Amino acid sequence: QTVSDNAYTHAEVSAMAGAVVAETGSNWSIFHNPAGITEVDGLQISLGGGKLYGYDWLPTSNLSCTTPIPIIGTIGFAFQQLETKYSGKTLSTEQTLSIAQGFDLQHDKNSHLAIGYTANFVQWDLGKSAGVSGDGSDGLELGNINSIAIDFGALASLREKYRFGVFLKNINSGALGKGITRQVLPRRINAGITYLPMASLATSIVSEHLLGRDDMQIKGAIKYTLNQHIKIFAGAQSNPNRFGLGATFASTSQ
Repeated sequence: QTVSDNAYTHAEVSAMAGAVVAETGSNWSIFHNPAGITEVDGLQISLGGGKLYGYDWLPTSNLSCTTPIPIIGTIGFAFQQLETKYSGKTLSTEQTLSIAQGFDLQHDKNSHLAIGYTANFVQWDLGKSAGVSGDGSDGLELGNINSIAIDFGALASLREKYRFGVFLKNINSGALGKGITRQVLPRRINAGITYLPMASLATSIVSEHLLGRDDMQIKGAIKYTLNQHIKIFAGAQSNPNRFGLGATFASTSQ
């Protein structure tokens, strides 16, 4: 989500430990590198959800849609929501409506260069205060706050074997609150390379740096197309350690 910065939105991205900034674009590119939506063919709609980190009290959901439009490139829309719950009560709700555009700067049989941006309209709704009873039943409504954050991405490929991607999150330093309560939303830079030794195999390595911190995450992933129906994904990252594994199964009709 935009407030909490979940870098693993979408099942494929989670399986690859977030190492997707240079991968072939899909509708999840709205969240991870908007330049990638230029590689989407036709209309794509994706709906997902789950429990963040496996916790019942952190339900999350997302919806995305991308489609190419002549002249202006490819556009996309997305909605994300993350709730924090306790004893059946909602303590906070993060909601983000995103609008993305991606377009090619250069595209021929040997190379491809694209850029894109995502405008995120963020709203954070807070539940009631604890109140005298301590369970929120007689608490005060805390209201909501809003912000806008802009993401930028670039994607380049050469001879369908080498790919480079970069993603900058919240380049405008969008923030929630004012004055001494002002809190800048998460900002980070992802840069990575994907190598395709064969058409059915892609290997990626990505560095992720959270702005304002000295540490860095290194991520790696493999994507293998077993046949026209099955794709297998695996990924790992450091700091903190995370491992992912997944597969997609597609059916085709004649």
